[in-house]
Amino acid sequence: MKTLARKVRSPFKKVLLATDFSVNLEASLRVAIRLCQMSDARLSILHLHKDVSPTSGPTNNSVDDRIQENEARLILKCLSERVREVGVRCRVSSDTGIPSEKILEVIDAEGIDLAILGTSEPRGSNRLVFGPTAEVVMRHAPCPIMTVGPVAADQSKMDAPKGPVIFATDFHSVTREAIRVAVSYCRSTGSPLHCLHVLPRTLQSSDGDSALPEILASALRHLAATNAKGIDLPICCVTFGSEISNAIVDYVRNQHASLIFLGVRRSSLVATDDPLPIVFRIITEAPCPVVAIVCETDDERSASRSEKSDLTPLRLT
Repeated sequence: MKTLARKVRSPFKKVLLATDFSVNLEASLRVAIRLCQMSDARLSILHLHKDVSPTSGPTNNSVDDRIQENEARLILKCLSERVREVGVRCRVSSDTGIPSEKILEVIDAEGIDLAILGTSEPRGSNRLVFGPTAEVVMRHAPCPIMTVGPVAADQSKMDAPKGPVIFATDFHSVTREAIRVAVSYCRSTGSPLHCLHVLPRTLQSSDGDSALPEILASALRHLAATNAKGIDLPICCVTFGSEISNAIVDYVRNQHASLIFLGVRRSSLVATDDPLPIVFRIITEAPCPVVAIVCETDDERSASRSEKSDLTPLRLT
């Protein structure tokens, strides 16, 4: 089947890059520019000031604030010029307050299709490696969230990966929206798509029986055939792994993948029995950016609406 590349609208036409000018800004900016070029999207760059400490002296605060504002304006001007020089439409803004609240406000006000967040935290097993701001935004944003983790940031210093887009799924019905977004992106950019499912290592047959992976591979092909309209038939792969996130990252690395799409159940982001949910582990270890589409059941959607009135950072356990 002939791919209808670049003949349809990308799902991402309004992209937001939120940053506090941390060390990960350069990597996130490169990813944002590349995506906007491929999708013919407009980029908004939001700089977030840290809240001023009320315990500091008023004189020092006033001087420091003016210095920071001047520096922020200069950096934003340079970023804007750099983005426009490569043909990407760009607007910049700056704000002060609780970062998660400000990001969500801009997403709603500008009708953002994709928000990009960088994480400069070190890798590890503690949930804090992901960061409360990114977690709150992911839980409440009405659009997909792209994250550029520490490994992806290091990788972005080299040539951008030219490999396929990976859609990893656990077959849960509410996550099917993620494959539709992934297909739409691939259709508009001409990127090949791989669909991946990971089985626990404990289910791997010692006698070489491949019945279970074959059944699930068939289910993957059916899922792809149902949703992947207008692109070449995706490659469908079922693999085994003792840890799901490691198996996905290994597959992504072996394929030199350019992007990962994940359908994430909202309930998995607040589970207390796992200090670092699978999606966060993938983000911190993946060698490419990750696009997470939070999918909700009806009950979760109702709970999400009631929680939007209180967006203080989550209690991390």
